[in-house]
Amino acid sequence: MERKNYTEKLVEEVLERIIKDYPEYSDIEPYKEDVIAFALSKCEPYYTTSDIGHAVIKTRMDSSSFRSKVTAIVLEAIEKVKKNPRK
Repeated sequence: MERKNYTEKLVEEVLERIIKDYPEYSDIEPYKEDVIAFALSKCEPYYTTSDIGHAVIKTRMDSSSFRSKVTAIVLEAIEKVKKNPRK
């Protein structure tokens, strides 16, 4: 198994869900990479290289409290990027 940061995938999934479910955030589409980068700088990375590690990380990331924390971080990133979009 290759090395993988599972936090990246979760942040991307959360951002996509927010854009889809909340039309008021659709204007962030051109700045998605900036939002993801900002959010990842605030999140703890979770890397693994084994199937057992994958299972442990997946269990943690599936918890509602962990997902809520990541969602709050992504929303903060959206607001920061909206206030200061890259030109």
